Amino acid sequence: MANHRSVATPLVGRRDELDLLLQYAGVTTDARDIVLLGGDAGIGKTRLLRELGLRAREAGHRVMAGHCLDLGDSAPPYQPFGDAFSGLGDDERDRLAERFPALGPLLPRPAAAPGPGVERAELFASVVAALDSLAEEQPVLLVIEDAHWADASTRHLIRYVMAQGFHRSVHVVVSYRSDDLHRKHPLRQPLTEWVRMPGVRRIELEPLADAEVADLVRVRADGILGPDELHAVVQRAGGNAFYVEELIDAGMADHASSLPETLSDLLLVRLDRLDEPTRRLVRAAAVTDGREGFAALAAAAGLSDVELDEALVTAVDHKVLRRSGSDDYAFRHALLGEALRDDLLPGERRRIHEAFLAALAPDAPPATVARHALAAGDRRTAFLATVEAARAAGRVAGHDEAAAHWEQALELLDAAPEGTDEIDLVIDAADALVTSGQLIRALDLLRDRLAQLPADRGRGCHGRLLVAIGNTSYYANLDAEAEQASADAARVVPDEPTALRGEVVALRARVLSGRQLDQEAITWGERALAIGEQIGSEQVISDAKATLTRLMVRTGDDPDRARATFHELVDSSRVSGHVLGELRGLNQLGFIHFNAGELDQAEWAFAEALRRAEETGWGKGPYGFDGRFFGAVVAYMRGHWDRVRELCEPQAGLPALLAANLAAVGLPVAAARGEVEQIERTLAMRSLWRHEEAASAHGSAGLIELYGVAGDLVAARRTYDDVIEVFVRAWDEPDFPGRIKLAALLLGQYAGAVESLERAGQHLLLAQVPALAADVERVVAATHPFGPEGEAWRRRAHAEIARLRWRCGVDAPDVDELTGAWRSTLEAFRGLDDPYETARSATRLAAVLMTTGAGAEAAALLHEARGVAERLRARPLLAEIELLRPRQDGSEVQLTPRELEVLHQVAAGRSNGEIGKHLFISTKTVSVHVSNILAKLEASGRTEAAAIARRRGLLDG
Repeated sequence: MANHRSVATPLVGRRDELDLLLQYAGVTTDARDIVLLGGDAGIGKTRLLRELGLRAREAGHRVMAGHCLDLGDSAPPYQPFGDAFSGLGDDERDRLAERFPALGPLLPRPAAAPGPGVERAELFASVVAALDSLAEEQPVLLVIEDAHWADASTRHLIRYVMAQGFHRSVHVVVSYRSDDLHRKHPLRQPLTEWVRMPGVRRIELEPLADAEVADLVRVRADGILGPDELHAVVQRAGGNAFYVEELIDAGMADHASSLPETLSDLLLVRLDRLDEPTRRLVRAAAVTDGREGFAALAAAAGLSDVELDEALVTAVDHKVLRRSGSDDYAFRHALLGEALRDDLLPGERRRIHEAFLAALAPDAPPATVARHALAAGDRRTAFLATVEAARAAGRVAGHDEAAAHWEQALELLDAAPEGTDEIDLVIDAADALVTSGQLIRALDLLRDRLAQLPADRGRGCHGRLLVAIGNTSYYANLDAEAEQASADAARVVPDEPTALRGEVVALRARVLSGRQLDQEAITWGERALAIGEQIGSEQVISDAKATLTRLMVRTGDDPDRARATFHELVDSSRVSGHVLGELRGLNQLGFIHFNAGELDQAEWAFAEALRRAEETGWGKGPYGFDGRFFGAVVAYMRGHWDRVRELCEPQAGLPALLAANLAAVGLPVAAARGEVEQIERTLAMRSLWRHEEAASAHGSAGLIELYGVAGDLVAARRTYDDVIEVFVRAWDEPDFPGRIKLAALLLGQYAGAVESLERAGQHLLLAQVPALAADVERVVAATHPFGPEGEAWRRRAHAEIARLRWRCGVDAPDVDELTGAWRSTLEAFRGLDDPYETARSATRLAAVLMTTGAGAEAAALLHEARGVAERLRARPLLAEIELLRPRQDGSEVQLTPRELEVLHQVAAGRSNGEIGKHLFISTKTVSVHVSNILAKLEASGRTEAAAIARRRGLLDG
C-alpha cells in the first residue's frame, strides 16, 4: 500500500467487493464510511487494498498506510499510525509537529523529539486533528492492515478514530484476518463493538469461486498449464488466492506432486529457488519488525550494499519480499515470514540478532533494541532498552505494553547497571499492572519483593513497598491487608514532612475511612493534608481531601458542600494531570448521588469516569473500571438493560478478575429475563467474585433470582448463605448493606413458589422468616447513612414476608395490612425511578387488590407493569402478570359439590394430603380438584382462591 508502483497482476474476481470498497471509502461516492475488511489469511485482502490504493490515488486521494506487526509483547504502541505518518514528506511532518505537539511520539525524528510524554486523550485527539488537516488539500484514505496483530493501545486508537466525525474528507479502512480470531483473540471483542458503531461497514472476503480461481491460475501461469494441471491447482487452492500463487510458484501444478503436510512446508519450498545471498537476506528479514533499515538488514544478512540490492531485486522478483516505501521492506505475505522465522536454527537466530543489534541506528525504537538484544544474549543492553521501552509506552498511556516491558526488565535485573534502584523498578511494574487491571498480579509482585528484602535494607525501601502494597490491596478491596500495610508503613517511615510520609499518612486515612473508623481517619486525613500543603504535593493533598470529603458525606454534614468539594477536586486534578485523583473524585461523586437516589447524576458521574478512564488509558485501573461496573449498576436500576449488556460484554485483553466482575453485574439482567442457562455459564467465574464486594453482592442477587426462576429454592438459599460467608471471611462484614436486597429477593422467590409446595415445604420456608427479618433489621441499624435504595429494599423484604404468610395462610396479615405494605414498597421504588422493581411491586400489589374488589386500580397497575415488562423483555414478570388476568363475575363461577367441599378445606389451610384423608379421596384426586378450582376462579394460588371465594360468597355457610 505504501509504494506507488502500479499493480502488475490484474485483479481477478472481487469486482463486487472492490465496488463496495470504493463506494464505502469515498472514492466513487461522497460516503464517509469506515470499512472493516476481513477474510482468511491469503484470501486476497492485501491485493484488494492495493487496488483500492491505486484507484484512490488516481481519484486524487492521499493514501496513508500502516501495518500491524506480529511482535507480541514487544510491539510499540500505535506502530501502524506511526507508519502511516512516516510516509509523509519531511516538510509535512514538520508542519504537523508544529501544529500538533502531542503527535510527536508518532512522527519520525527529527520532526519530533521524545518529549516528556503526552496524555492519551491529547494524543488521540491530535491524530484525528492531523488527519483532518491533511484533508484540507486532498481527501485522505487511511489504511490500517492486519489489525489482528494490533497491540491494545493501537486498538484503542483505532476505535477512537472510528468514533470521530471528521470535518473533512477522511476515510478509514481496517483489515484483519478473520480466521485468526479465535474465542480469546484480543481483537474479537473490539471487532464486535466496532461493527455496531454508526457509519461502520464490514466486508468479509469469501473464497474465490472455482471459475475465478481458474482465471487467476491462467493469469499467474501465463497460460502454460494444461487442463489437468489447471484443475489440480483449482482443487488444491480451495479458493485462496495466496495458495494459488504458492502452488504455481512452488511447481506443484499437477496431481502427481506431493503436497507438503503443512502450509509452512509449502511456503518454504519456494526458497529453494533462491540463490544463497537472497536466502540469507530473507532469513535475516524474518526476525525483523521492518523498521531496522536497509543498512542493518545488510549487516544482519552479511551482504555488501551491492549484494543487498541484488538480493532484494531477486526476493521481490520471486515475490518473497515487497518494497513498502523508500527505505522499508516486508514479506509479500506474513505467513511466509512466520514460516521462515520458525525454521531458523537457534544458533543462526542468535547470530542474526547479534548482527542487527550491532547495526541498529542510535535512535532505533527501544522495543526493537530490547528484542534483538535479548535474543542475542546481551542482557545488559536488553535491560536498558526494555526499561526505556516501558517508559516510552507509559508516556503514551500504553499501560498494557508498559507492564509487559517492566516485568521483562525485572527478569533481567541481574544484568542491570550498578546502582539501579530495584525498588523503583518493582513499584513501576506494579503501577503499570494496576493501571492495566492486574491488581492481584501486582500484589504478588510487591509481596514477593518485600519478602526478599533484607531486614537491614533502608527503611525507605520497606516503606515504599509497604505503601505500594497498601494502595494496591486497597484498590483490590483487601481491607485487612491494606490496613496492616498502612500501619506497618506508618511505623517504618519516619514522621517527617516528606513525600513518602505524606503518602503513608494519606493511605492510612483512606484505609481507616474504608474500615468505618471515622474519627481516626479524620485525624490521619488532616495530618496528610498538612504534610501535602507543607511539601507542595498535589497528589497527597488530593488524596487527603477526597478522604475527608467522603467522611463529611458519611456524617451527613453539608452534602451540598461535599458535592462542590468533589467537583473542585475533579477539576483541579484534571488541570494538574493527576488522573487517579480525577477518577477517584468522579467515583465518589457517583456514589454520593447514587446513595441519595439521584440516579441521573450518578449515571453521569460514572459515565464521565469511564470516558476519562478510556481517554487516559485507565479503563482497567482503579476507579476507571468502577465507572464501567457501577455505570452498569445504575443502568440496570434505570431500566437501560441493553446498556448494561453493552457495558458488560467481555473485552479483549481484560484480566479474568475484571471479566468475572462484569459477568456478575450483568447477571441480574439475565435473571430478570429468565435466562436460566446463565447459571451454568457463571460456574467458572464465581470463585473470582470473592475478590470484590460489589461483584459478590450483584452476582449473588442474580443467582438467587435465577435459581428461583428454575424452581431450585434450596440453591437460592445456599447462594444467600454462601455470599454471607464470603463477606465474613474476606471482609469481616456480615451486615453489609446489600444483604437487605438479597434477603428481600430470597423471600420474594419463597413467596412466589409457596403455592406449589405441600404444607411441610411451606413450613420449612416459614421457619426461615424470623431469621431473615432479623438480618434485614440488623443491617438497617448498622448502615449509616441509610439511603432511599436501602429503605426501598427494607420495605420490599417486609412486604414479601407478608405475602409469604398470606399465601401460606399462617399468621397471615389482613388484607389492609398487606395492601399497605405493597403500597409503601411501590412508592419507594417509584421514588428511585427503578422501572423494573416498580413494575414487580405494582404486580404484587395488584394481586392483593384483586381479592378486595379494587379491580379497576389493579387493572391499571397491571397495564403499567406489563408495558415495562414487555419493554425490558422480562419474561418471568410477564408470566406473573399473565396469571392475574381480569376475573370473572362470581355468578359465572360454577363449582361442583365436590369442588365446593375441597374449596372449604383449602380455605381452612389444609394440604392436599390432609384434604384427601378428611374427604376419603386420593391426594392425586384432590390435586385435580384444586387445579380445577384455581382455573375457574382464575386465582394464582390457594390463599388467593380462598379470598376470592369469600368475597363472592362461595364459602358462606
